[in-house]
Amino acid sequence: MSLKILVVDDASFTRDLIRRSLRKQFPAVEIEEAVNGRKAQQLLTKTQFDMVLCDWEMPEMTGVELLKWCREQPKYKKEDVPFVMITSRGDKSHVVEAVQSGVTDYLGKPFSSEQLANKVISAAKKHNLEGKLSAQKPRESISPGGVSTASLDVLMGAGKSASVQATKFAPPEVATTVAPEKGVKDVKVPTLVRFESKQFRCMVIQFSKTEATMFIKSDDVVPQVLGQAVLDLEFGGKINRLNYYIQSVATTEKKHDSTFLTVTLSLIDQDSEKEAFIKQLFDSL
Repeated sequence: MSLKILVVDDASFTRDLIRRSLRKQFPAVEIEEAVNGRKAQQLLTKTQFDMVLCDWEMPEMTGVELLKWCREQPKYKKEDVPFVMITSRGDKSHVVEAVQSGVTDYLGKPFSSEQLANKVISAAKKHNLEGKLSAQKPRESISPGGVSTASLDVLMGAGKSASVQATKFAPPEVATTVAPEKGVKDVKVPTLVRFESKQFRCMVIQFSKTEATMFIKSDDVVPQVLGQAVLDLEFGGKINRLNYYIQSVATTEKKHDSTFLTVTLSLIDQDSEKEAFIKQLFDSL
């Protein structure tokens, strides 16, 4: 009998990414999806799942609210069903709240397929579910490291995580200059962006309510198109971590080893609070 996993996330891009990654790593696993906590409640009531992978920030019901509800149900107690929170919220206060609510483990965005597999394997082992996980061996996984793979002990200050090296690939062709679309503003906003394996300082040079274009120093690591990115943006004294996917990567000079790259991101988040934050920020620029 195969493992049944429920994936809960309001962003279709993230759900698709998790589903593809799990099916590639664990062909025998059964996967169902929910677009928010309310839909997840309906599915969890109707069907018995062996594991839940859930986003934190969602409309109608947050991931931590769903987690608390699950732990109140006789068939979803912490000792019986693993619940892995997947989110860009990696600060200690949120980790503590998740732990107190009964979370099994924590996976930070952005994450790679290997990092997701490591978390699923770890959660399955804690609940003696390895036999149901897969009829085949998963691909060799990387050593845990960084916020995306850190254990709860590490995230809560009990240890240090190792660094992870991304795979280099040939840089794309030089992008041609295109006039900004309507609703796009030319800006100069220094901030931080996180990809699956590395954090960069960057300069956002164009910004809209759905996209952001930035300069980064490549530092021998090239972000992969269609990979995930988390961009820190500040407005009114509040820093918000916004989830994007990488739409394009281009060199800024006509040579293959250009030091700087132009990276364009497309927004994944469909959370009303984040949309309101982006609108306020955009209007202020």
